[in-house]
Amino acid sequence: MSSDESDVEFEGFSETDVNNAEQEVLAAEERLRIILNEQGIGDDSEGDYNESDNEDEGEQEVNVDERGDGAGGDGWHNGFNIFERGLPHIFTPRGNTGPSRVMGAEKEVLDFWQLYMDDPFLEYIINKTDNYANYNIQQRPNDNKMPWSIPTLPEIKAFLGLTYQMGISRKPSTKLYWSTDPIMVTPIFSSTMTRDRYTQLLQYLHFSDHANEPRQGEQNFDPLYKIKPVVNQLNNKFGLEYVPKRNVTIDECMVPFKGRSLLKQYIPSKPHKWGVKVWMLAESDNSYIQYIDVYPGRTVRTEGSLGSSVVKNCIEGANIAGQGYHVYTDNFFTSPNLYLELWENYETAACGTVRTSRAGLPKDIMCKKPVNISVRGDLQFRQKGALLAVSWKDKKNVSVLSTIHNESIGQVTRAVNVDGQFARQEFNCPSAIVDYTSNMGGVDKADQYIQYYCYHQKTLKWPKKVFFSLLEMVKFNAYRLFTLSPNHSSNLTFLQFSCLLVKGLINGYCAGVRRGRPLFAPEQRLVQRHMPTTLNNKGRCHVCYMRQKNGKQENIRQTKYGCSLCGKHLCMPQCFTTYHTEKNYC
Repeated sequence: MSSDESDVEFEGFSETDVNNAEQEVLAAEERLRIILNEQGIGDDSEGDYNESDNEDEGEQEVNVDERGDGAGGDGWHNGFNIFERGLPHIFTPRGNTGPSRVMGAEKEVLDFWQLYMDDPFLEYIINKTDNYANYNIQQRPNDNKMPWSIPTLPEIKAFLGLTYQMGISRKPSTKLYWSTDPIMVTPIFSSTMTRDRYTQLLQYLHFSDHANEPRQGEQNFDPLYKIKPVVNQLNNKFGLEYVPKRNVTIDECMVPFKGRSLLKQYIPSKPHKWGVKVWMLAESDNSYIQYIDVYPGRTVRTEGSLGSSVVKNCIEGANIAGQGYHVYTDNFFTSPNLYLELWENYETAACGTVRTSRAGLPKDIMCKKPVNISVRGDLQFRQKGALLAVSWKDKKNVSVLSTIHNESIGQVTRAVNVDGQFARQEFNCPSAIVDYTSNMGGVDKADQYIQYYCYHQKTLKWPKKVFFSLLEMVKFNAYRLFTLSPNHSSNLTFLQFSCLLVKGLINGYCAGVRRGRPLFAPEQRLVQRHMPTTLNNKGRCHVCYMRQKNGKQENIRQTKYGCSLCGKHLCMPQCFTTYHTEKNYC
């Protein structure tokens, strides 16, 4: 609508409007100057934000508006100012998000698995295993009497296939997989590899150069030396085959282990309280594992806090720094200093629950009794630069720190007890907490899949236990790529995928022939097609001889007839029929 058609023409801003606008601009500039001074940016004596004739700018009194610093004067204030945070980071991933390649329809489950565990790396494991076996045989010949032969590529794949199958068909001990008991028998194991050969490969399985391993106390000692080649291989392949979407999660998982190791941790809140801790960065949407970092224990000291060091290592290792990603962490990692460093130096925004004991938080809302928070649904916001602090009342107080969100509010539904009956009610909830709840489960979901069919047999060597858990991560990532492939079925379950992988790895391999008669195989004389024939010479009947030997018959008849397939002289037709139809013919 044009100005001449309106009822009232615009006559310009009043003097009061102009003065109010100027005051708001000056107050915003003053807050920005304070923030920059706190971070060591700018010069107080020649500031561009507030001109003054006073030579000593440090003693100048700062005036802020009614939305200024909260109680305590720590820089946190009510009301969200987008200009104080600055422009959000633009999401610029290194490529199209999702799988890096499209697998053809002719590719099978094993081909997806070998994107990570390719033949050159399996040959590397074979080489290190052979070196370690020869070293043990040379050093302790009396303890290693079974003849050793270097495994072939099909054999090491079959070994890994049987290991995967042990996670699917669980039994109390390894030797029971080769049991001949009809209740316990699993034919795939005995038909693929002998028990002694499997245990021999398991005994000598190795992933590093044993001869050059640095010992504890040496300057270049590395607690992860024995497993580091596998971790480096997988991290390289994980990042190469997939570009994560914007929301990612950093969390921890435990590899169950109770043996002796510098890496062993005790966390009472975990399902597996004893084990080796593995830090993991995974996509929030489909839980694809992008980066793993095995915790070396307290023997290796980090700069700053452990949580901050882990987050920065995972972001750098996953190659997502400077690309505008959103990282979600729990209260073990979250701190104001870490989030500011990610925002300024890594171009990465973050969100996560935070412990109220962390330094630098607004103490008026992040404490045992927050201000103006008493009933379910109450919430308070505070801002300081790029940081947004949120306190919300659910059953308990929830404290969240974010450089992603603003003061926007969503809705959540809760079951509430009203007069003895539960009813669904909606409550106000900050968007930061809503997004945190939906995006934080990436690592937990991946860990859940890993534990479904993981190798569970006990071992005294922690590198083997960690290796078998890493194999499950490989299988899970391969499963994710398979379900995302446009040329393959997305309805395949994880169990079906695991069984197809076992079949692909074994692929009809048969290591050795068992001496003696096959297990449960009936005698050939009872199942083959046998025809009577005339033999070259005359001989005593086999049935008559056996019956006379057992005292059931007195005379032994001579005959030139018999069975060429069995090579026995047999009287026709009675002894011939008895021998080929009755199990206890004598």
